[in-house]
Amino acid sequence: MGEGWAAVKRADGSLQWSYDGKPVYFYAPDKKKGDKTGDGIGGVWHVISE
Repeated sequence: MGEGWAAVKRADGSLQWSYDGKPVYFYAPDKKKGDKTGDGIGGVWHVISE
């Protein structure tokens, strides 16, 4: 993994990706690779692309 990326343990014991200490989430309405419909939602959510 690149610098800044880590897998963190959630309260339920599962693992979640984080970047620079912040959790990374999947935007449910995005259905296929490359979808970015969640970018800018609420003025705080931004896309991380590969």
